[in-house]
Formats: sequence, C-alpha cells, structure tokens
Amino acid sequence: MTKITCITTTFNEDQALMISVNSILAQSFTDFQYIIVDDGSSESTRNILDGLDDPRIMVIKQANDGLSGARNRALEQATGDYVCFLDADDSRPNWSFSAINDIIERDDPDLILCPGVLQDLRGEATSFYDARVFDLIARECPSGTTQRGNQDYAKVRALAQRIEPQSANKVVRRSFLKKTGIGFPNTHFFEDIFFHTGVIVAADRISFAKTPTFAYFRRYMRPQLTATAGDMRFDIIAVSKLTLEAFSRKTEFHDTTHRAAVLASCMKIVQWCENTVSHHHRYAFKQCARVMLRMIDPLYLHLPANLSEEVGDLSSLRTYLSHLK
Repeated sequence: MTKITCITTTFNEDQALMISVNSILAQSFTDFQYIIVDDGSSESTRNILDGLDDPRIMVIKQANDGLSGARNRALEQATGDYVCFLDADDSRPNWSFSAINDIIERDDPDLILCPGVLQDLRGEATSFYDARVFDLIARECPSGTTQRGNQDYAKVRALAQRIEPQSANKVVRRSFLKKTGIGFPNTHFFEDIFFHTGVIVAADRISFAKTPTFAYFRRYMRPQLTATAGDMRFDIIAVSKLTLEAFSRKTEFHDTTHRAAVLASCMKIVQWCENTVSHHHRYAFKQCARVMLRMIDPLYLHLPANLSEEVGDLSSLRTYLSHLK
C-alpha cells in the first residue's frame, strides 16, 4: 500500500498532459501511485501514454465516459491511504506531496483542503480564487486543523464550503471515501460541487494546508467546459439539485449557516453559467433554474437576516434568487 494516490483523467490533451505527468514524477516525496485514466482519447494521446515508463504509473484505458466516470473508475483502483486529483494540464510544485504527507502525519485527517495558484501563458502566478476564504479559515482555525466536537468546527466547516470546488485542492482519506460511498455523479459535468459538499459535510477531521499545492493553468482557447457557452452548462442545474437534495438528508442541514453556505456555493456556479451561456439558451436556462429551486427543500430559501460572513456574499445570493422568482 502506498501513502498517496494521485488521479489524472485525460481526453485528447496530447502533449499538454505531460505538464501534469512531469510535475508528479518530480515530487520530492516518492511514496505515491499515479493513476491516469485515458477517457477515450485519440491516437496521439494514447501514444504519449504508451511511452510512459515508471512503475508508479497506472494507465487505465476506457471508452469515453466523462470526467466523473473516469475518476470513479480510478478510485476503484487506488491503493494509497489518501487520494488527490490533478487535471491533465495543471501541475503540482515538487514539494506538494511532502507538504501533504506532513499534514497527514501530524493530524491524521479525513480531508485536507489546500490553497493553489493561478498561472497564465505569460508565466505570471497569482493566488487562486479562494485565497480570501483560506485567510478567514486561518483566522478562525490558527492550528490548521479542526474536528467534529470542537468549538470552532461548525464555523470552520461552513467557511470550508466556500472554498472553490476544485478537485486539485482536496486530499481525501481513501477509507473515508469507501465508508461514506462519496464519489462523483456519473454522466454529469460540474461534478466537483457535489464531491466538494459531500466530503466537507462527512469529514470528522479537516486540516488546511498553508502553502499552495497545485497550479491551475488558465489558457485562452482552452478546450474545457468553462471555455464554452453551449448547452452543457445546463448540467449545473441537475448537479446543484443532486447536491442540495443530498445535503438536505444530513443532520448538518439544520445548521442554518452551513445550509446557506451550501446553497450559496451552488447558486454561485448557477449564476455564472446563466451569465455565460450562449444568448439563445439563456431564457431556457433561467426557467430550468427556477424549476430546480421549486423542487428543493423550502428551508434553503429561508435566509435569516443575521447570518454571518461564513456564508459569503448574501446580498448577491438574495439578488440572484429574486432574479429567479
């Protein structure tokens, strides 16, 4: 058994895939398994994968099934005590696994949440989108770890929900995933918000890294979902409904602050998709979002005036919900 399994899925990234691969193979901490799932790529990507020669790499080839299905299949083959993810053209600094292992040895957490950096074609690096949230967490949880039963746990957990639902910012105990059955929603895009919400609400002990452990490469004309304006954006409505329904069955649903944080994190993505979907889809998107809100537990839409900053920008949330009425 290895300490860490890192999972990358690829679909026609070709040479860009080697950004991820090289960053993992260059890690100073070497006790890891690296699973790469070829999700039905063309011959050029397959040839690159066939040329990889490192005993720590496992390549899984499958017909195209989407990102969620590819990650779920990799989870079935993972042997590491902990599992993390990396998109096919993003990277990790060479200290990433070492920093993660230090936290594992110190805290034995179910979940580690990590800051990252944004990097563009010019090589400029800036803080990831959620840097302010990590600052708030550090203020509330200076030890860098909390657990169920601690006085700060509920507040820190609500703040953790506001962290960007990006796959590379999480390291999760594999036995915890098996015990809870948490995975990615097959056949759906925008899968990260479902996984993000599930692991945060279920984790008994959560730790937070202080140093960045991944770099997200922001590229123009990048062939990714967020660079399109097509009808795949409608998937966020289905995934938000799945996420909100799953959370409504948890005891934490009755924590007003956490409930509002889950709604806010889902609706932030819904609003972004409505604003960026192609114009001829926009009316239908808004109508679908309205229907989704009518189908969820009505307690979600009860936002008391005294909710605190753990939830985020409540005024924006209230404005958008009014827009959907």
